Amino acid sequence: MWRTMTGAATVSLIVGLAACSGGTDAGGEFSAERKTVEAFMDALQNGDAQQASTYLADRSSFPADALTDDFYSSALERPQDARIAVATESQGTVYVQVDYRLGSDDRELDLVMASGDRSLIEGWSGTPTILRSAAGDGRVTVSDALEIEVGTAASYTSLLPGRYSVSYTGAGDAVGPFELDFPVKAPESDSQLPTGVSFAGGALEFAG
Repeated sequence: MWRTMTGAATVSLIVGLAACSGGTDAGGEFSAERKTVEAFMDALQNGDAQQASTYLADRSSFPADALTDDFYSSALERPQDARIAVATESQGTVYVQVDYRLGSDDRELDLVMASGDRSLIEGWSGTPTILRSAAGDGRVTVSDALEIEVGTAASYTSLLPGRYSVSYTGAGDAVGPFELDFPVKAPESDSQLPTGVSFAGGALEFAG
């Protein structure tokens, strides 16, 4: 979905998890994983990024500032009214699907749970996002609060689920600001993205 706004282009992109086989949650199975996911989504709704980060098994793809409450407060929208739709298990790994609202839009988050003594979130579909600039060195600015250096080589970045304002400056033409949902999903066509931005193969490319 792309909504034109005064001074900004808006593109909403989401990602789905490939279907997995295995047993579904029936009456309390996967209760530890459910509690972790519920606590994670509650923290997101409350804007408590630091608390949300404690439920992540691996934070290495997140810029340090991306997991602070100050940065997350700059998100245009955060997940609201989350509910677990289903939990499944396949080959020893638990997957949890969450439905939620982002602004006026329905969204889905598909989480992969880590194995271990403590129930943690390994990640979710669409993360991390590959960022690069086709023209050379540049800078992606997220919600006027986080700057990410990019170049022709791929860099990998994760953000907590939400809607952010994104812009690009540097080599090539400047782009944005436009609104972008994380996790990111490929649009039906590049016409849904601002001129100078494309998304394919998990890579968001600027100045193309």
